[in-house]
Amino acid sequence: MSAIKCPVKTCGQDIDADSLYCDQCGVQILICSVCKRPGTGKRCTFDGKEMILPSGGALPQTSSASTTMLPPSSAPSSAPPSAPAAPAAAAGNIVKLSSPGSGINIEAKAGDVLGRTKGNFASVLGRLSHISGSHCQIILTNGAWNLMDLGSTNGTFYNGAKLAPNVPVVLQNNGKIKLADIEFTVSFDVAEEGTQRI
Repeated sequence: MSAIKCPVKTCGQDIDADSLYCDQCGVQILICSVCKRPGTGKRCTFDGKEMILPSGGALPQTSSASTTMLPPSSAPSSAPPSAPAAPAAAAGNIVKLSSPGSGINIEAKAGDVLGRTKGNFASVLGRLSHISGSHCQIILTNGAWNLMDLGSTNGTFYNGAKLAPNVPVVLQNNGKIKLADIEFTVSFDVAEEGTQRI
């Protein structure tokens, strides 16, 4: 399969040409409707034409920059609907996941994978046998934090609803994420300079 460069200058990693999101930084990938170059805005920076989804569909019309765009026709009926309140994701560049019962506190950035063997938190999650090696991913899209299950064995749940694999769902402040049998509470924050990520 051919590869493209992530259009985010600070990332620039090679990703599959048909990717909907960069698996490194989590940004949503769009392509120019004319020249087919990848990008992230509404208009191509090369020819000014409309950016579309890689599948060829037009972008959904949104009334707010904080509205999350999910891949077209990919959300099955079992996926939970987004909460009616506007996402609080724009509040910072860190998603905090707290599980007082298990003594685990995680500060995740866009693109971070949560898993027993993969990602920045394997040292913390490695002792939890019910969590998959690559369980889920935190994604930042259009200013809104999303959670995406990566085909985990025991499931990823948000506010009690099981997520469909590879379908991002918008996170809300104080939402409840469950990785297999471990529950976390979501909060958003800005990372302090020099703060150690757990």
